[in-house]
Amino acid sequence: MRSDWFETNGQSTLGNEQAAILNHYAAHDVLVPSDLTPWMRSNHAGETGAVFIYKAASLAFWSKAIRQMALEHGVTERHHLLVMSHLISTTEQSKLIPLWKLMGFGLGLFSSLFGYSFFCRTIQAVETFVEQHYNHQINYLISTAQSDSLLQLLLRCCEEEAHHKLDAESHLSHQCRGFWVGAWVKAVSRGSSVAVEAAKKI
Repeated sequence: MRSDWFETNGQSTLGNEQAAILNHYAAHDVLVPSDLTPWMRSNHAGETGAVFIYKAASLAFWSKAIRQMALEHGVTERHHLLVMSHLISTTEQSKLIPLWKLMGFGLGLFSSLFGYSFFCRTIQAVETFVEQHYNHQINYLISTAQSDSLLQLLLRCCEEEAHHKLDAESHLSHQCRGFWVGAWVKAVSRGSSVAVEAAKKI
């Protein structure tokens, strides 16, 4: 949380900024059907992990490019986390939040150590999974004709995650390929899938 969110001339600006973000996503009056609660729990967990991926990457003093991407993408992920925190009560959130923070931070730091292109490949893998994850929910809402307000919010979040994926892809080098990179991408995707299933239940 940024320090400038706390006090300005003795008055908190946090409430106003949060309200503006929630207004931007039209999140105030979103109806979350009970059968979507596990999905919302996984969304909140995933956005928590994403925030910490970029927190770690922002520490990459050896790469201005990584820090810049972390700054740009991190803003959106913090907004998504705020929205998901608004949609699901604290009691319904995953009990494994400390683990998702640790895993996100570790993923961001580890991938940053191998340079900008490898970091971008990691972000591409993560965001490809996240885009699919949101699309599963979007397709379910369309097929069941439930909560158009939630549908529109998820469509917006999905679009922004897809933009992150395309941004990462645009900065990939041809050298960042090969067996080990492919194995890493598969591991990231598989790990994300396991994390989602765990977050839905715990």
